[in-house]
Amino acid sequence: WLGPSRIWIVDRLGRNPLQLTADSSEAVVHLRPRWSPDGRRIVFQNQERTKLDIRAVEVSSKKMIWITDDFFRDLAPVWAPSGREIYFSSDRGGGFNLWRVAISADGNPRGRPEQITSGAGQDVNASPSPDGRHLVFSILGQNASLWRLPVAPATGLGTGPPQEVIGTSREESRGAWSPDGKRIAFNSDRDTNMNIWVSDLQDGSARQLTRGPGGDYQPNWSPDGKSLVFFSSRSGNLDLWKVDLDSSRLQPLTRSHAMEINPFFSPDGRRIAYQSDAGGHLEVWVMGADGTSPHPLTSEGVTGHFLRWSRDGAYVYFRCPCGGNPRVMRVPVSGGEPESLPPISGGSHISFSPAGERIMDVVGHKTLWVSPLNGGQPEKVFEFTDPAVRIDYPYWSPDGNWVLFDRFSPKGGDIWMLEGF
Repeated sequence: WLGPSRIWIVDRLGRNPLQLTADSSEAVVHLRPRWSPDGRRIVFQNQERTKLDIRAVEVSSKKMIWITDDFFRDLAPVWAPSGREIYFSSDRGGGFNLWRVAISADGNPRGRPEQITSGAGQDVNASPSPDGRHLVFSILGQNASLWRLPVAPATGLGTGPPQEVIGTSREESRGAWSPDGKRIAFNSDRDTNMNIWVSDLQDGSARQLTRGPGGDYQPNWSPDGKSLVFFSSRSGNLDLWKVDLDSSRLQPLTRSHAMEINPFFSPDGRRIAYQSDAGGHLEVWVMGADGTSPHPLTSEGVTGHFLRWSRDGAYVYFRCPCGGNPRVMRVPVSGGEPESLPPISGGSHISFSPAGERIMDVVGHKTLWVSPLNGGQPEKVFEFTDPAVRIDYPYWSPDGNWVLFDRFSPKGGDIWMLEGF
């Protein structure tokens, strides 16, 4: 009625409209309102461009409360019948899964969000039964396969059409080249659960390294090619794990109540950079390759899926939300203030050229772009003509001749019911 979408109420005859929510920015919209069981509050979707959070408003006082305020995509909140929890969908665990957050008597969130479902995800539109014992929701299907695009090592521009490398009827995602470029590690749900696999490009064979539920995501190779580090909720919390390629032996690297995700080995293999919210919000952290001596490097905040080390191991590159003006920055591993890089197209999936002079990334989940690291005009590299297809997680090969990426396409969905949660 008065501009951007806000939450309003009317009486039962549809009269006397009253605006409940307001915001300082017209870029913010308020969507999907849902009443609390006692009618005292309304939870809703807060959307600012691509930033998706959850808020609530007290009907009597119009007081606004942040339920989530971070750079994960949090969607479609609903109240539990007791009014003491809010269910929602989020990609904070790797896939889009169902989460819940406890709500105190004054309407504020109490503690960290808790993951309810795990795995490949696309779990959306939660609806609890009146007695709170069952939860129905949709699982949206998608096919994800790994493709590679031939590029010129010096420029990153395409030199030919893309080709499928790993593809099934399931989800094969977040591929990473081995140091010698002969193998690809990736996460796949071809065995029902989302686990870590390795494919040999020479003979086309694929080997499963991890097993079991929980959701294992985004493997990253050690420089010697003997192990992979990844993040998983297999222990009930989002932690970092390492798997040995020869024996498939698993080793947990973190065991805290914090969220630890997106790990990357340093060039010498002695340290791991990752993202953690142990300090209250997501930041860049570094620890030893065995999980010892974890400590934060930033206090500016971090978003995106990839971190990258400089070739000499002196810096970690990351995507900073920077108060709504996101940019790529680097921070000294030895300590010190982060510094901004020249404008980069994208920044959430940073991938360096072998010479470390250019960054490949994807914009809008649709188009690959390459940007000079030290300034210069970014250039468009590739996009599919099908508007339903999505590109994600680009990864430049060690020899610079290929860019590996995910190709996503939707597949419809089904309705599921959860109990015993």
